[in-house]
Amino acid sequence: MQVRSRRGFLAGVAAIAAASSVGACTPRGERGDLLDVSASAELPAAAESLAADGTTIVLGDPGAALAVRLYEDPSCPACEEFETQGTGPYLKRAARNGGLQLQFTLGSFLGPGSKHAVNALRAALDRGRFAEYHDVLYRHQASARKGGGFTRDRLLALAVLVEGLRGPEFDAAVRETTHRQFVEASDEALGASVKGTPTMAINGTVVPTENQALYTDRSRLYRHLRARTGGEDRGPR
Repeated sequence: MQVRSRRGFLAGVAAIAAASSVGACTPRGERGDLLDVSASAELPAAAESLAADGTTIVLGDPGAALAVRLYEDPSCPACEEFETQGTGPYLKRAARNGGLQLQFTLGSFLGPGSKHAVNALRAALDRGRFAEYHDVLYRHQASARKGGGFTRDRLLALAVLVEGLRGPEFDAAVRETTHRQFVEASDEALGASVKGTPTMAINGTVVPTENQALYTDRSRLYRHLRARTGGEDRGPR
């Protein structure tokens, strides 16, 4: 497989993201703009589902007209940057707010740890805890890498941080790699679609990583998504 992670791809535009960050967004209900959601808004958990293709994990309404797909590998350092410092958290909030459906295609080209992690994430979906566990894995990815990657034992230990996730079925799925077929099929789907991670696609159109602002700058991504839905560009925010 030729897919590679783009380590450090966010660093070059960190200053832009900081300078352009949104300061005063309003939660759903005040203006009705479901894409304009603040980090402090109190939101319900997004619905979680497996799409009919058997490889796509969906957060939010699967019927939403606006679909953002993320191609990621749990062990990819650039994905960790995107999910902790970039626009990944905003996309999850927008899905929770009803503004879009957020789709995940998970690769495991970075080795056994990635395969274990993707299997565990699929098991978390069965418990309705995919989004929370996904956040936990990226928050702890750096320490996991230093300790040899995502082992089964480490994945189970991290699952304790997600209320309601641990249990006999989840633990067995992690230890026995119950979702091995999903792991392989999802990795093949990613490899057939993109050349590196993280990669974002909006309604089927891949966002080039050269357009890094959409990966790092919440304001730029908001305006881009709003334009895709036919909304007017509100200008710099």
